[in-house]
Amino acid sequence: MERGSFVLGHQLTSDQLNARILNYPTIAVPERKMTLNTSPVGIDRAILFDDGAYNNRDIQLIIGFEGKQADSNIQKFLSVLDTGKYIDFQMYSDPDYTYQVIRQSTGTIARPTYSDGYRELTIMLSAAPYRYVAPAQTETITTLISTLVNPTNYVAKPYIKIVGSGSITLTINGTDYRFFNVTGSIELDSAMQNVWHTNGKIIVNENAKMAIGPFPTLKPGNNNINLSAGTATIEPRWRTL
Repeated sequence: MERGSFVLGHQLTSDQLNARILNYPTIAVPERKMTLNTSPVGIDRAILFDDGAYNNRDIQLIIGFEGKQADSNIQKFLSVLDTGKYIDFQMYSDPDYTYQVIRQSTGTIARPTYSDGYRELTIMLSAAPYRYVAPAQTETITTLISTLVNPTNYVAKPYIKIVGSGSITLTINGTDYRFFNVTGSIELDSAMQNVWHTNGKIIVNENAKMAIGPFPTLKPGNNNINLSAGTATIEPRWRTL
């Protein structure tokens, strides 16, 4: 990526907006979710309760918009952010990763006195704690054993689509994930912990067709995967802090 460039939501690029990131983005390291209990008497340190997760991180940006459409392009940028859900965001400063961002804070729009066709937007974005390896990889799994290699030090929570019918078992590292009465296909998102089937444009909840238990994850290093029947498409979503 060129210096100052970015891609927002896989649909809006800095070139389309005639914009560039002016600063080297300041990105906070996410805070671990932990609680310290200091009330017990007679111990020499606080009792630690670790939630095993992280808080969101902040990304501070200064973006310059050039040309007669500067004001309009700022509104386009903000409208893509303001959808009530996380939006993928890639920056020149970290081109091998995608961040998932939302806008919670206010921003400021400055107009230098020397130019009518230039604006600077200063804004703070809130990003999900993990950044994802880009470009996203997709793997096809069959009844033969396949090996996916997680290149990071963190467990991944994949998206999986299984094409087939009837009872199907997905086996990952010796753990079976069973699906019943599959009719053509079934999809699951381990991050959202949801199972569904798409019928045209209609999304049908299929949580009842997955055996009760944890959702599939992919550990760091080698992951051995196979299906009892059909084929599966896996988006591993390799991630790191």
